[in-house]
Amino acid sequence: MADRGERHAHAPDHTVDRRVRVALKVDVDGPRGRFELYTTHLNWRYDESHVRQAQVRALAEFVAESTGRAFPPIVCYFNAEPDSDEIRMLTGRAAVPVPRLVFVDAWDVAGDGPGFTWSNDNVFAARDLEADRRIDYVLVGWRKARGAGHVADARVTAIEPIDGVHPSDHYAVVAELRY
Repeated sequence: MADRGERHAHAPDHTVDRRVRVALKVDVDGPRGRFELYTTHLNWRYDESHVRQAQVRALAEFVAESTGRAFPPIVCYFNAEPDSDEIRMLTGRAAVPVPRLVFVDAWDVAGDGPGFTWSNDNVFAARDLEADRRIDYVLVGWRKARGAGHVADARVTAIEPIDGVHPSDHYAVVAELRY
């Protein structure tokens, strides 16, 4: 564990993809107080939903370790489609891994259109010959006092290449939250 307010947890490894997966937590000091930001990169293979579900359970337990928040936790990224069991678990549409820990999908609240973050318009993604889809998220814990954490806007960004190069094979999701 880092001692600058950063923490990480290792995700379970039940996969043929032997890359180490982690979740990173950063405590961000803002003008109205501290908030917690988590990011993770789940296994990407279509046939490994069971692995992503185990990773989501470990992630939820990691997020639940923090208590007494004035602002809900924010969790980003993922590599899973909106109707997948792993995303449904986090958003309360399936059995949640940790009781009372439920997240709101910023795109569901304030996004417009399909919200594809994996697109064949991106030359890096097009190489894989996979369907356009939404696999990246900004998930926000349940709203706090005076609406802290309410999603005001969500959009997909980093769509246009810079000097002919896309910054990633994924597009970015940006969400504006009530703070």
